[in-house]
Formats: sequence, structure tokens, C-alpha cells
Amino acid sequence: MRKDDLNLYNFLIGNGLLNTPPLNDLAINNWGLNLNNLYEHYNSYILNIEVPNSPGPIEKHPYIDHYQVDCDFQRQTLLLGTFPPSSYFNNLPLNNLPNLNVQNNNPTNYFYGNMNALWYYLFGLIDDEVTIPTIQASLLANDLSISDVFSFVQRRKMISAFDSEYRNIVLNCNLKNIFNRESGINTILFTSGNLGSFLNNTTSTLTGFRWILEDCCDGLNNFSISGDISGNGTYYMINNLGIQNALIQQNNGIVWWLKTGLKKIKIINLPSPAPTASLKMIRSSFFRRWINYKAIPHELPPLGINANVNQFLREFPHIFNAPYTKHYRRDIYQMALNNNINLI
Repeated sequence: MRKDDLNLYNFLIGNGLLNTPPLNDLAINNWGLNLNNLYEHYNSYILNIEVPNSPGPIEKHPYIDHYQVDCDFQRQTLLLGTFPPSSYFNNLPLNNLPNLNVQNNNPTNYFYGNMNALWYYLFGLIDDEVTIPTIQASLLANDLSISDVFSFVQRRKMISAFDSEYRNIVLNCNLKNIFNRESGINTILFTSGNLGSFLNNTTSTLTGFRWILEDCCDGLNNFSISGDISGNGTYYMINNLGIQNALIQQNNGIVWWLKTGLKKIKIINLPSPAPTASLKMIRSSFFRRWINYKAIPHELPPLGINANVNQFLREFPHIFNAPYTKHYRRDIYQMALNNNINLI
């Protein structure tokens, strides 16, 4: 278990929530095998906890088991996230909703259900095209699997969608199968984080993935990293010095590699699909590299270090489509799927 918080757990016990499992990985995993346990626990929470901004119950990820067919380790690419916001409760057969601690909207009942923009960036799906069968068909057509790194969590504030709120985290150790000899996975996509944050303990998808390496795969000593985009450069131990060396290799890129034995996995830290990420994105070094990549076929001079990015983009509407970060994300996601991100 990661980020264990006994006080948060005792909030559930003190409020008499029904069917609260013991606070350990084995007990929680076994408890979660029976949906009746979950629904009794959730219904008890909704009925008894009405004060806004309260901690949440023990939650099982609603999609990992239900859509396990879409986490096929024989596919080549795997997309990973953390855990869905509490709005997924509205898609469950629960009583006494709405509740002030549960987000009051109905997301698509699938991974990234609150972030339909992701499916546009990956597959060009918009509006009514974003259905579960269409998403699943698009994943299969692109040899892409999907899952999340956390199997169970408890939130400090149930209403919050921030990863930083997760406590009493049970990891999705099934993801260790990525590294089996029989696995076809050769690329993992993250929609947040970067190589420089890999050793941070701020809760995120990338940190959760590292915890899986540590707790479910016998530790980081079995792995090494490289920032060389080809995957054929020098590999380093996963420690602060190794990260620094790999970052030098990476040269402000978004691709790096993880190696264990003879198996190499390409890691791509995609730009976030979240609208709030746009401002930070346009200031990034890789965004500038994308601009220059797009400009080269038109024989434009490279973007200067002190150049006004927005002004440059506005001057060439035949190359750059507004909103520019939407154009950027669509391009980068497509290049990641088409295995030509090395062109930037």
C-alpha cells in the first residue's frame, strides 16, 4: 500500500460505514472481488456522509476489471492513467444520490470518461462519436491497450479530482505483466509527467508506475533508463544521477526508455489533454520544437529563443491552426501512435 493514512481510514470506521475492509492490500483486493461489498460500502457512505469536502470511502477502480479485455498485453502500446474522478458513482446502481461529496455529472462510463478530448487527440473522435464501442474499436485498430496504475484508493476529499488527494492506494500489480517475455507491449503512453519527475513522490500516473516497479517487480535495481530517443544509447541506473544523465540525452524531448534484461520499453510523456494545461504547454521547449518541425517544409527560419510564440503562430495560419495547443496535441498524439515522434 502507498500513501497509507490511518486517520483517513478511521474516519470511515468512526462514522460506522458498513462493509469497510481491513486496511491492507490483500484484504482490500479480496473485498473488491464482490461487487455487493462495494455497493454496500458506497451506499453507506452516501447515506451517512453529507458534510461537504469530506474524505471518501475505499473505492475500487470501476473499469480495470470490467474492461480487462482492453488491457491486452499482446498489443504494442499501452496508455496509462491513475483513477477516475468520483463522478463515476453516477453510473453505478447506488441509492441516495446526488451527494455533495460526489461530482454531479455523468461521464462516459469508461477510462478517461471525464476527458473526451483525449479521444479526439488520439483518434479524431468528437461529440456523439465518443461511445464506448467506438473507443474500444479505435483502441484495437491502433494496437493500443488501456489501464490505470491504481486499483483502489481513498480520497482526502471525495469531491476532488486531483491525484494529490489519493491515500491508502492499492497498486494495479497486474501491470507487471508488461515485462513478461510473452508481452508485446513496447511503448507506454502517459498524459502527464516527465522523466525529470520520475523519482518524485507527488502522486501521479508516472509515480504510480514507479511504485509498481518497486513493489510488484522486485525493485528499481532490475531496471535502467536512457534518454536517447533511439533506445540504443547508454542506459543508467534509476537514481538521481541516472535521471540527470538521461535528461541530458533527452535534450528537452518527451521520449525515454526503460530496460529490464533484454526487454526495452519506450516511454512517451504526451502533452496533457486537459484544457487547463494549454498555458504551460505553449511555453514548453518541446512546443517550440514542434513549431520548428512544422516550419521546415515551408522553408521558414527557426523560431528565435526570444521570439513571441503566439505572434509567430498567427503569422502563418496556413501552417498552424488555432487553437494552437489543440493542433499541437493532435499532431503529437498521432506521431506517438504512428511511431514517428523522433522526427521532432
